[in-house]
Amino acid sequence: MKKLLLSLLALFSLSVQAALTVRIPLPEPAPPLYPYYRQLLTLALEKSGEDFAIDQVALNEPQQRLAQRLLEGKTVNLLWMGTSGEYEQTLLPVLIPLLRGLSGFRLLLINQTRQQDFSRVQSLGELATFIGVQGIGWSDIDILKQAGLNISAAPRDTILDMLNRNQHVDYYPRSLVEAHAELAATTGHYPLLMAEPRLLLHYPFAIYFFVSPEYPELAEALKRGLTLAYTDGSFMTLFEQYPPIRASLPVLQQPRLRLELANPFMNESSRRVPAQYWHPAARP
Repeated sequence: MKKLLLSLLALFSLSVQAALTVRIPLPEPAPPLYPYYRQLLTLALEKSGEDFAIDQVALNEPQQRLAQRLLEGKTVNLLWMGTSGEYEQTLLPVLIPLLRGLSGFRLLLINQTRQQDFSRVQSLGELATFIGVQGIGWSDIDILKQAGLNISAAPRDTILDMLNRNQHVDYYPRSLVEAHAELAATTGHYPLLMAEPRLLLHYPFAIYFFVSPEYPELAEALKRGLTLAYTDGSFMTLFEQYPPIRASLPVLQQPRLRLELANPFMNESSRRVPAQYWHPAARP
């Protein structure tokens, strides 16, 4: 009996050790799409067939610092981020766009008192006379600057307050999904914010799961799980039924002035991602 118990304990220990432990940051306050990415992560891991546990680590740090932590693989071993050549070379990207490329469509969050100023913008050159803002270390800063736009960087949790006070910055390019979710969640705190109703920026862009190089088995499991989720339709069910995504899609049909930006920083690996993983309007 003692030998049997020891054997069962050993088997249990091995099963626990074999389970994938996923460590992700939990910022405060959480970004508007955090629940979506969290649900998608769970779906992918379930579809992978692996046993898993997800640990949320309380961290409020810029993306660059989180990416460094991910490279080391100690505090966290998975992030979802806008892609860049550097991230794809140093980390393990799971090359399935989590927002199907909709992250490249950008509405401008502005202070309502500035709407008349923005109503006169007809080109990227005219938009460049205003000061845009992005979070520190975000991948799309280089894309926006390469297009000639005047872009500053600030801590994510200070940006909406600066806009609401009409201080330091003029507009905040947010993906059309994030813009709707963020405005809905913060109306009471920042009543002067609005989505500029006439302009829409677009550039090829993707948000991926990135995994620490120390955890290749996790990257493989996520790739397998996301692929299966596409095959059986569960990815698209989550995507199409998630309220902020569903609410944002009609923006693509609106008669907006679309300002197209190139993305010279997009790797060839991203350009080769199969068309089925992109929204038809967002394919590179």
